[in-house]
Amino acid sequence: MWLIFRLAFLGSTGLFFVAGAATPQGTENRNCRDDTGVNRCAEEQQRRVRTLFGVGSIEEHRAAGDQVLRIFYVDGYGRDLILIAFVRTPGRDPTLWVHHPPRDGEPRPQPFQMPVSQAIWNEVVQRSANFDRTFTPRPGTDPSTIGICLHSWVYTIEAVGRSRGRLPSELRRKTEDACEDGPGSAYALELQRIALSLIPHCAALDPAQHRNPATMLAACRILHGDRLAAAEVLNLAGPFRHVRGAEARPRIAGLFAHETRIDWNGARYQGQGVNAAPFWIAQLGEETTNFYFHSVNAQNADRASLTGQLSRSVDLPGGTVRSETAQVEQIWVRDFNGDMRLENATIGPWRPEGSS
Repeated sequence: MWLIFRLAFLGSTGLFFVAGAATPQGTENRNCRDDTGVNRCAEEQQRRVRTLFGVGSIEEHRAAGDQVLRIFYVDGYGRDLILIAFVRTPGRDPTLWVHHPPRDGEPRPQPFQMPVSQAIWNEVVQRSANFDRTFTPRPGTDPSTIGICLHSWVYTIEAVGRSRGRLPSELRRKTEDACEDGPGSAYALELQRIALSLIPHCAALDPAQHRNPATMLAACRILHGDRLAAAEVLNLAGPFRHVRGAEARPRIAGLFAHETRIDWNGARYQGQGVNAAPFWIAQLGEETTNFYFHSVNAQNADRASLTGQLSRSVDLPGGTVRSETAQVEQIWVRDFNGDMRLENATIGPWRPEGSS
């Protein structure tokens, strides 16, 4: 099918194009398909996701007399990101739950739990009124124009309302693609915003380093100990994520402590922090290197350790490419000015990705 692109829009939840088409759009509900083609409306997929997050079905909540408003978030690459659930169980306070999926080989993390005020609960309920509806097409829409949705998010929204006498509680469910730009997506954006505002250490993350509140809620799973201090360190460490060549020096030079120690697989630096940045950059070389953060653990308000992994691709003879990783630990301490600075770092050897 020939397509003529007319418009492109990049938002926080997808890349949307409008295109003219020679044939009409297919009848398949595009709301159900994530970026990898998985049908998120299929019961087996929804059962798999509930198992992934360790939660029961919405029908089980209704049978228990719970009031629930929850959303499963799938990002623009088809990955299960988080589950946000506002739950009111009989005899208990209204509670916000934020669930994260387990990483490979790791146990499922404990969900965040936060109490919810009556005002917040009312807002969550009121904003849910229309999520399961569908907008009608705009008047005058050209029938030969279709939307192509790329890397869009997908939301599965479920709700159980309050029981009314002998009548069963109302159950509503909808799966909506973000590029549909419908009431479900609007509700998903509001719910992630409300959830983020209720969790202080997640709200303390720098929004400029994250795509939206949902990714901030996903990122703050790695914060431990004094999590507000850990969030401060994670914000500061952001410039280390992508370092290549001398142009990175101004971005990282001010992050080192007055006296800094670095052990880079036997190559050592100890001295003024102002000279630590050139050493760090020189050890990385000219390959494009990414730094993936695994955990930030703050022992107290003034000291935290950050662990992660450097990753790079190395060209080998014969035109092949090998991915390599190196383990990293950084120690951040608060200086006499009250600022957290990188005092100590240990970097291990480069190894082929996946090797022990």
